Amino acid sequence: MKKILLSLILFTGLLQISCSEDSVVDSSNVPTNNSVDVYVAGQKNSQACYWKNNQLVLLNSGGINAPTANKIMVVNNDVYVLGIGVGTTTTETFPMFWKNGVLTNLKTSLSSADDEVVTVTDFEVVGNDVYFVGYTKRRVITFEDYSLVYWKNGIKTTVHNYGGYVQNYSKIKVVNNTVYITGTNNRDSSINGYYVNTVFNEIPFSTLNGLAVNNNEVYTYGTANNGGYYKNITTGSETSFPTVATVTSMLFDNNNLYLTDVASIYKNGTMFDAGQPQLGGIMDFKILNNNTYKIIQEGVAPGYISHLTINGVEAAQIPDSEGTFLSLFVVQN
Repeated sequence: MKKILLSLILFTGLLQISCSEDSVVDSSNVPTNNSVDVYVAGQKNSQACYWKNNQLVLLNSGGINAPTANKIMVVNNDVYVLGIGVGTTTTETFPMFWKNGVLTNLKTSLSSADDEVVTVTDFEVVGNDVYFVGYTKRRVITFEDYSLVYWKNGIKTTVHNYGGYVQNYSKIKVVNNTVYITGTNNRDSSINGYYVNTVFNEIPFSTLNGLAVNNNEVYTYGTANNGGYYKNITTGSETSFPTVATVTSMLFDNNNLYLTDVASIYKNGTMFDAGQPQLGGIMDFKILNNNTYKIIQEGVAPGYISHLTINGVEAAQIPDSEGTFLSLFVVQN
């Protein structure tokens, strides 16, 4: 489970996004054909935060150290952020959640007398319902007993009990009250696939990175048989994408399927955006009404620089000595 926690710590027509005045890149020439709000979540000067159209919003940490915002969603004008931080006197990590800037310590709020929350790996908002997925550990000292669970509005459902240590980074989607979760069916993550509610479906020789939804059809994606792969769970159709090693993220826009292997973006199986060779991997991307929004991390010794680009034009950057961009969300006005 420690490896899961470490992986979490590491996750208008003319638009300008910035971290501070000295990190702004003029985006007056950024071309878009629609009016949008762009939200970018991450960390600034050791504080969890997000930016909305050039406006920095610092998130209260509640005394938790080194908080980072790893995922942001905006639903019905409410801003939801998932993050993680470290305790004041130990190396214990704390999953954190903000709705419109109000902090909830998920370790405290979701733990019970029988088990404690170890990590929360993803969340989903459907209407007024908030779902979390993560791992708990029984409060026993004779052995380690971990479970994959999800919570709907704070009510826990156990998906699978492992009876010991497990390493996996589960993602969640909810469609028509059905809960889909990527995960493993054994401790060493050698049997991987996805759960539909609590029923496991194996995809042999796979590592799944996430879930996507299009017109109420649910997809999962990642690696299978040593190459890129995705599956329409709703219809059962499977697609191999051997030109990439793995599919790290996938989404839909106007019924077009976009996916990335970190280096490039493909549209309906064809190269769409080869990225910028001088830059590093794509941390997150969104396509909305044919406009492309990307967070890219550039390796620059001794660290890296985060860049936000819109349709290939840089809109903002921040060096890791100041902070980082990790997640973005785009809302049509």
